[in-house]
Amino acid sequence: MKTVSIMIVENNTDLRNTLRHAFEDRGYLTWTCPGPEIALSIFDAVHPNVVLLDLDFEGTDPMALLDIWKDLSPKTLVIVESKTADARRMRDAIDHGAQAFLIKPYSLTPLFDMLEKDLPPGAPAAAMLRKAAA
Repeated sequence: MKTVSIMIVENNTDLRNTLRHAFEDRGYLTWTCPGPEIALSIFDAVHPNVVLLDLDFEGTDPMALLDIWKDLSPKTLVIVESKTADARRMRDAIDHGAQAFLIKPYSLTPLFDMLEKDLPPGAPAAAMLRKAAA
């Protein structure tokens, strides 16, 4: 079984650590980033299967990160999260390559269900994520 890797880009330290532990406990190879600056370097080095990206960073254009990551690794599954349920921002994230948008706070169970069960068969990384969850 191939290990699925995830990169968590989250500015909230407590949430970042909670997510890291939750993913590691499920067997994911996990990297965390407190901000987008280091996320570019880590992404380029590891090309994770999944990225969980916080859109609530000040002074950074997260859509540019999505564009860069999709160019570097089009099969990477990107899930974005935000405190704000702004329809335009959600649409922009999807248009820039995100596969899902989560509104904070969210439960981890639906997140894992989405990653391990609910992805449609043709979704990027879906087969690999399902194998890793088995």
